[in-house]
Amino acid sequence: MYFTIVAVTMLVLGIVVLDAFSKPIETEKGVSAANKACQSLEKTFPTACSEQFADDVEHWTVSSEQNATCSIEPRSASDVSTIMQLIGRTDIRAPFAVKSGGHAYNFGHSSTPGVQISLSRLNDLVYDGAQGTVTIGMGLTWDQVYERLEPLGVMVAGGRINGVGVGGLSLGGGYSWKTNQYGLTIDTIVAHEVVLPSGQHVNTTNTSHPDLFFALKGGLNNFGIVTKITYEAHSQSLVYGGSLTYSLDVIDRVNSAVGNFSQNNTDPKAQMIVSYNSISNQFIATVFPFYDGPTPPAGIFDPFLAIPSVASDVTTRTFVDFMATFGKGDLGIGSFGIAQHVIPVEQYTLSLLDEMVAQVIAFGTRLTEQNNGSKVIVSVSPEPFLNPFSHSRGGAYPHSSSRQVTPASPFIAYQTDPNLPLASQAARHASFASEIKQFSYTIQARAVLEGLSRWDDILYPNALADTPLELLYGSNLERCKMLAARYDPEKIMSLAGGFQIES
Repeated sequence: MYFTIVAVTMLVLGIVVLDAFSKPIETEKGVSAANKACQSLEKTFPTACSEQFADDVEHWTVSSEQNATCSIEPRSASDVSTIMQLIGRTDIRAPFAVKSGGHAYNFGHSSTPGVQISLSRLNDLVYDGAQGTVTIGMGLTWDQVYERLEPLGVMVAGGRINGVGVGGLSLGGGYSWKTNQYGLTIDTIVAHEVVLPSGQHVNTTNTSHPDLFFALKGGLNNFGIVTKITYEAHSQSLVYGGSLTYSLDVIDRVNSAVGNFSQNNTDPKAQMIVSYNSISNQFIATVFPFYDGPTPPAGIFDPFLAIPSVASDVTTRTFVDFMATFGKGDLGIGSFGIAQHVIPVEQYTLSLLDEMVAQVIAFGTRLTEQNNGSKVIVSVSPEPFLNPFSHSRGGAYPHSSSRQVTPASPFIAYQTDPNLPLASQAARHASFASEIKQFSYTIQARAVLEGLSRWDDILYPNALADTPLELLYGSNLERCKMLAARYDPEKIMSLAGGFQIES
């Protein structure tokens, strides 16, 4: 067990600092509870390692970070149980957060001014060849998982970019490079090991605690702390893929090829992510084609390869080498904040893709001018899956095969100074969150007009923090509330942030 306690120097007791969307993040009572919890944890787990605090609280983006009162790194489910029982004591009830990889988009979803629980030491990985499964600790990121699985000749249906934690994606839904073939990540889960808010250890499967098994497949951090998950494993050969970068002058041809792929591809091994970006008012489009095999059939990606590109890195390679195409998440603008949302879309027509490009350019031009030289990235990524819900096995995240929507991903990234007062950071973030909301609305309005989206379509949980729970869970919400009341009657998980389901 590693533990660190630090002084809270950025906060004044009694002053309420507001996040752009969520409830107050700090009160005198909250500080007192956090200090008491940290002191008790230090006594319970006396082994200290002061240098890991910065890693424990660090997140992918500055706008997701907070300066915790203390951090702790449990080594086992038993440690997690002790921590949960201490934090949830009636005389403490301290704010806390659980961090897997730190790739949360929203402030407070895996960060806290209280007790930061980092799962980084829960990093075991066990492959069971006889059962065809892999059991993974929640402290790993997906690129780390792939590096360890590749020598074994197998893979799992995990995250599509490097740096994403196993825990968050597996509890939210999980679109992968295998989704066309095997479903979302949650559709490939065999079992969870979870510590309930009471501290009780539970192993869930489709037959053991099936209601909790359902809840954890999309229920995020509402039902306890998941310490490891067992997934189906699939054999892995060489793959074909990489990146193709295009300038604005060929965007008509790019959009035509993307629209054709979205509407006509029938090969489940073929997928892609398309990214339209305005970077400091300079437009580029990047296509990431992927084929789950060494050689794609003729014609699938040929239209893209025929378009003159600024840069090309498409070849036959290992899966890990393909993942390296995405780097480690550095946007190249220094410290940054990000406002992210979701646009549910069934398919991508040429006219919808043209609208996306037009809005990227329009918002990119205006926001670059308004921010006086501070770098701004406006982006949206069409994700043309092939019936991504056809392998659905249910779960709290609604993904019925009767409504096959894909999560187009819009975001605005902006340069920011992590040393600014928290209130200043929150105000700056709020302005960009308002912009991404309008950006997303404009594009979805076009999709709705074309019959490719509905205003009541379920949103993937990469959505903005003020998204109504009804748009995240739909008709599953009432069942989730019932299960939250059963498994967390004392509402311990309400002390953590995120999309909170309360009875």
